[in-house]
Amino acid sequence: MKNNEDINNILFFKLIENSIFTKRQTEIIINIRNNNKRVSEISSGAYYREVKQSKTKLKKLYYSILLLHLLGVIDNDKLSTLNAIVNKLKLIEFNHNNHHVNDILRIAEVIEDMINKMIKM
Repeated sequence: MKNNEDINNILFFKLIENSIFTKRQTEIIINIRNNNKRVSEISSGAYYREVKQSKTKLKKLYYSILLLHLLGVIDNDKLSTLNAIVNKLKLIEFNHNNHHVNDILRIAEVIEDMINKMIKM
């Protein structure tokens, strides 16, 4: 893969693959955030059903974060670790010309390792 967009997509799809959201739901969340029009590849009814499902998942995600924080499963150190990961991913996103597919795959593995360490209780 030589295309920079493909390199970014590898990491993006790895993140989606391990998230609670589908690719389409992720696209819908981005469209909602950016006030874009609905995705044209699906019917209006299917789109608005997915919008509702996406918003419900987001709401449950936020409540889950609050609950896990109150239970002590997620603490400030873990939130800081997640924030550091996000900041590094943003750097990669804006400097994708400097990264090769193998670098991106290694980054995905590091993220996986960090999250696995975080979930050990």
